[in-house]
Amino acid sequence: MDDTTEISFSFFFRGFNASKFVLYGCLLSFAVLLALQLDHYIQLHFAFIFLPLWICTGIVVIAAITGVISFVLKPPSINDIQLRVDFAAMLLTTIEHVILCSFEVLIFYKLEYAPDDPQFSWIFVFTPLFCLSIFAISLSIWAIRHDKPFELELFFSINIVQFVFIAFKLDQQIDWGWAVVFIPLWVVLSLSVVGVLYALILAVLLARSRHLLHRRHHLYSAVFHTLLVIPALVCLVLLTGKLEALHQSEEIPYTVVITPLAVSLFCMMLMACGSRGGNIWWFGLRAPVCTWLLAACPCIRVYANVSYRIGAKRPSSNAGEPPPLLSSEETERGQKQIVQIRYIESPD
Repeated sequence: MDDTTEISFSFFFRGFNASKFVLYGCLLSFAVLLALQLDHYIQLHFAFIFLPLWICTGIVVIAAITGVISFVLKPPSINDIQLRVDFAAMLLTTIEHVILCSFEVLIFYKLEYAPDDPQFSWIFVFTPLFCLSIFAISLSIWAIRHDKPFELELFFSINIVQFVFIAFKLDQQIDWGWAVVFIPLWVVLSLSVVGVLYALILAVLLARSRHLLHRRHHLYSAVFHTLLVIPALVCLVLLTGKLEALHQSEEIPYTVVITPLAVSLFCMMLMACGSRGGNIWWFGLRAPVCTWLLAACPCIRVYANVSYRIGAKRPSSNAGEPPPLLSSEETERGQKQIVQIRYIESPD
């Protein structure tokens, strides 16, 4: 048995997902600012509250425009089907974020300038979100056919009924309690809890597996889903209690309600450092961000190979060690052709 625990920077450089890191960071900033605003700890214009979301959309749009320019100036060959699929995925994701941004602009205008205007209804505000949910269904089907991830699309696809209920409730078209309004979310989170239990049981069963990478994959999946589902469920319980008792007391501040979600988003930012993935057309790099950074700054390769081992000394065999990240020869070759994985040589 190998009782050694290794902390390696190469894992960060190989698995860093820049797009997810930016998305979760912007969502975390928005959630914290909104909770502080609703609890009157800060008094800011809602434009500043929504600024993190608009920054995220701006980064996505600028990255897409740069990727389109790179595609036009140097298009991939017809045989590079995967590159063309990644380019189409970038365009579809950009359209998705633009539609979502239109919803953010409408909800900002409603909160700041027309909070009591019956003509500017919440149904109208949620219209882009309804369109996005329908678009996300077809986008999820496309992602399945082309073996692409679709976490955000799945979220919008399965919650279209929830968006309708919230819009009708805010417009006072229905007199249901918030616990009933959130029934679609209760169902989704209940099914997610079952998935989390399955992932945890599978991780325990494979804890003593001899295959290190196989064991790490299931452990990573179990931790990721636990940090995502459990805080979200706690946040929904607190939010339901807060909204139900809003006419009686305000003992539970929004900062307390949002704390589990904030913890979840922060953990997901950390998990994005090892989740891999990301579109290689982001800003026209045609490579993962860290791989491009290592090729542009060779001096960073020394720090990318730094690792710390805690516990018993590992046997001399290198069978279970991950390969180094990027070699200097592959760096020069990477300027001529696209490769999926690059390596850096270990420092002397």
